[in-house]
Amino acid sequence: MVRWMKGFVPTLVLVAGNLFAADKVNVNTASAAELKQLPEMNDARATAIVNYRKSTGEFIQVDELELIPQVKPIYGKIKDHVVVE
Repeated sequence: MVRWMKGFVPTLVLVAGNLFAADKVNVNTASAAELKQLPEMNDARATAIVNYRKSTGEFIQVDELELIPQVKPIYGKIKDHVVVE
């Protein structure tokens, strides 16, 4: 038997057959302001992601974020909070 805490509603999103937590950030569509909600993300890093995406096209895999020098140091802290859709 599963018991839920009163007022707690888990939120999941079904996308192309995969379940994603609704609070993940899609790095292919997120603005710099949305990216700044990620752990240790600042203006410079968020802008670097947006600029990289504009110059190279959409990300195919999350680990491509490691190719951005400003983001590489925090990749381990953000990888579980982002998706590529």
